[in-house]
Parts: sequence; C-alpha cells; structure tokens
Amino acid sequence: MTTRIKLTDRPVVKTTNPELYVNHTYHMKRAIKYTYNYSVVDDYIVQNWRKSTAKRMAGDLNEYQQRIEYRIQVLKSVGLLGRKNNTERGKLVKEYKVLMTQVKAIKMKLEA
Repeated sequence: MTTRIKLTDRPVVKTTNPELYVNHTYHMKRAIKYTYNYSVVDDYIVQNWRKSTAKRMAGDLNEYQQRIEYRIQVLKSVGLLGRKNNTERGKLVKEYKVLMTQVKAIKMKLEA
C-alpha cells in the first residue's frame, strides 16, 4: 500500500520567510549552488511536525534523515516549529500524573 504525500500548491514557508533561501547551503560536494529546493521539504515538515517523526518524514519525502533533522533545526531557530510536547496529549498526561498522585494520597489516608 502506498501513501500519497499531500503538498501545498505554493511554498508557504518560502513566502513567509524568504531569508531562509537567500544563502546557499552546502549539502553535497558536486552540487551546483541553489540547485536544491528546500521549500518543499520545509512545507512538509511544518505541516507534519506534530504528528510525525523525522525518520518517517524522511521516508515519506525520500530524503536523508540527517537532511530532515537539519531542516528541523533551521525551522526551530526561525521559530516556525515549537516543541512537540505542547499537544493535547501532553496536557492530558500531565493531568493524569497529578490525579494519580492525589489517588495515592487518598489511599494512604484510607489505610491509616
């Protein structure tokens, strides 16, 4: 079963942050300057950051995992990506831990 990658019609990150694409990024010895287009990779990372891992994104895009990790660091430094644990699941896990601590305290009171 193959999965189709949904990419936007236009590069969103490139239009909002054009300064990311001004300087040439050295990535391979024989590459000609400005031949590699990171805007597609950046858009995909921004869209799938919260729900996917770097390894999975690399597989979906048929890219090296190191290249995806590098672009994640670049996007984090610009402020386009936040921390992953700010999701609803993270909040629920924190609330669960607090409630379980309260349950343990109540059990100790009942045993005493």
